[in-house]
Amino acid sequence: MLFGLFTRLSLTAKIATIIVMANLIGLGVTSYFSWTSETAAALETAYVNWQRNTRQIGEIAEGGVKWKKAPAIREAYSLYRASPIEGMVHFEAVTGKGETADSWTSDGADAAVLKASATETIKAVGDEPVWNKTGDGFVTLALPLGKDKSGQRIGYIATVWSTELIYAESNMKSLAFAGKQALVIALVIGVFLLAMRRNVGRPLAKLTNRIDAFQKGDLDSPVAFLEKRDEIGVIARALDASLKEASAKLLQERSAAIQRDELDAERVRFSEQVGEAARNQADVVARIGHALEQLAEGDFSLRLPDLGPDFEKLRNDFHKMIDAVSETVREIGGATAAVDSGTSELARAADDLAKRTETQATSLGETANALDDITNTVRSSSTRAEEAGRMVAEAKTGAHNSAVVVREAIGAMNKIQGSSNQIGQIIGVIDEIAFQTNLLALNAGVEAARAGDAGRGFAVVAQEVRELAQRSANAAKEIKNLISASSAEVAAGVSLVNRTGDALGLIEDQISRINDSIASIVQASRDQATGLLEVNSSIGRMDQVTQQNAAMVEETNAACHDLSNQSRLLKRAVSNLRIDAGAEQRPVQRAPAAPTRVDPRPSPARQPAHRSSGANALASSPDTWEEF
Repeated sequence: MLFGLFTRLSLTAKIATIIVMANLIGLGVTSYFSWTSETAAALETAYVNWQRNTRQIGEIAEGGVKWKKAPAIREAYSLYRASPIEGMVHFEAVTGKGETADSWTSDGADAAVLKASATETIKAVGDEPVWNKTGDGFVTLALPLGKDKSGQRIGYIATVWSTELIYAESNMKSLAFAGKQALVIALVIGVFLLAMRRNVGRPLAKLTNRIDAFQKGDLDSPVAFLEKRDEIGVIARALDASLKEASAKLLQERSAAIQRDELDAERVRFSEQVGEAARNQADVVARIGHALEQLAEGDFSLRLPDLGPDFEKLRNDFHKMIDAVSETVREIGGATAAVDSGTSELARAADDLAKRTETQATSLGETANALDDITNTVRSSSTRAEEAGRMVAEAKTGAHNSAVVVREAIGAMNKIQGSSNQIGQIIGVIDEIAFQTNLLALNAGVEAARAGDAGRGFAVVAQEVRELAQRSANAAKEIKNLISASSAEVAAGVSLVNRTGDALGLIEDQISRINDSIASIVQASRDQATGLLEVNSSIGRMDQVTQQNAAMVEETNAACHDLSNQSRLLKRAVSNLRIDAGAEQRPVQRAPAAPTRVDPRPSPARQPAHRSSGANALASSPDTWEEF
């Protein structure tokens, strides 16, 4: 309904309505943002004041909270509870043990909700104050108090402040700002509407009336506002140009009607001439059609009768075309015979080449199989050579270890020989001691004999000592002889062990040379296997290429036979055409043929009819195979 009413308004009214609505929306948005910014600034200032006031209350009430003195605590915030302008609606003081030291709520406030908010905010306090916006126009601030000598927290206080006065003051300021803006906008819109009516509405109404007269056929009345330089002037000049164009168009239509009458008379005369020419053309076309039917039946000996001076050139061109086609048919006949002969020879050569290619493919397949067997044998020999190399390496390691053991045995035998020499020296010392003891016992026996009966017992002891020294000397001699014999045997053993070590060293050197030789054999076997693999791969590719060549030769052979059949069909078709043998042979202009490169070597198809098969064919005609 509102949209229908809007569409029925004039242009000036529509523009005024849109401007008023846009200004109202802008006024609302501006008022909203002004209110939000004013409220935010007021709340920010209030938050700072409330935090400062809460700290002051905490500093004054700290002693009262410590000793749970409610009167002292109330004295600390008495100024704020007595002044509604400050906005404090609830106070809560709690000791460090969680006991309530004091609690106060202003009249008319919900004590349960405010106390719950204060308690919850106190629980969230650490070492810094905590803000808590409880909603419904209240803000809670909890503050920790100081610590006692033992380091325990004395307590906490919480204050709840009302934001009702702040929002009310912001609303008043926003309403005043909106009123001032509305008054200014109303004045501006009024001036704008007056200017629109004077400069736009009235000129548009006059131009609209002139357009209505123009639609009714009035082309002579003048157009107003042509001198204006604004949009109204542009519309007026455009309307004036349209009136002039309409007048010119009317004159053109009258002139065009006269020209159409003249063209109709000319068209009638031209139609009569065209009818006569059409009849002549129809007769000529009928004759040419009959001649073309004869050409379609293969008769190239016909000649057109006289068609008149207008179509003499067409008649001569038609005769030239028949002569050119006749000449071409003769050349096609000759070329068909040559193609038939060439395709026959090419088919015979392709058959021969197919047989040779098949024989070569079979030989390459057998060669590939033989190379596979050789490759497997070389690979097996390489594997066994590698195993022999590993065994020789193990034998080399064993010989080296045996040589080390022999060297250690030689060292031990040398040590045994040195120990035997030292034992021999010790036995010599024992022999000398036994000899000296025997002499001492002999002297003691002599002295005991001089002593008579008093030295008889001493003589017996001396005799025993002498016999003991004699046995010691004999045992020392036997041991010395045994050690001498052992030393000789040890020396012989050392000689044998030295010889054994030398033999093991020679064995180790020989095993090293054998290992080097086997490593060379293994590397050569690997190289040989690699080379055979490459040769086998090449033979495989050659086999594949030969098979592809065989398939290509088969296709070429089939194509040759097909070409021979097509040439016979072409020859038969040319023989069905009737050509005027007695007609004058006229030269026919033809495009120069492309130069053909002639190979001086004879083609296999042009060789004498001597043929071979199998290996003999490959051996007897290497030039032919190179050409292939």
